[in-house]
Amino acid sequence: GERGEAYVIAQFSLLLFIAIGDVPFIGDAITTFLGPSMILLGLFIVYKSASDLKNNLSPYPVPSEKGALIDSGIYGLMRHPMYTGVLIGMAGLSLVTDSVLRMLLTVVLYFVLDVKSDYEETLLVESYGKEYQDYKVKVANKFFPAELKDVLTS
Repeated sequence: GERGEAYVIAQFSLLLFIAIGDVPFIGDAITTFLGPSMILLGLFIVYKSASDLKNNLSPYPVPSEKGALIDSGIYGLMRHPMYTGVLIGMAGLSLVTDSVLRMLLTVVLYFVLDVKSDYEETLLVESYGKEYQDYKVKVANKFFPAELKDVLTS
């Protein structure tokens, strides 16, 4: 309406939901469907990432001397898909368990993985030089495919 009724309705609805600690119907859908779906998606992404890495798989950011640059498969969509899978899975677990603490820890984990990936990429540039720099240009996003980012930010 002319006075901005939709904003007022949204504002007071959210205040009510925050006060009662629940969103009728939606809260159950999140814990029943969205959370488990995110866990499964996260597991799939981690599996696909590990599968594409083959013998290059390591929890350490330092590249193996015998390793090769992987820039195809899921690594052709994002540079650090394993971290993406872990983050999506942990966010899903946070929703399933309805845990604010878990969600906050997942946010902290995001920042840790972001810093770790920056360090890792510095070492990858040292190891692979122009090949890795070209890969960074080709695959511009670390954690989410560019297409998804474009959809979410447009």
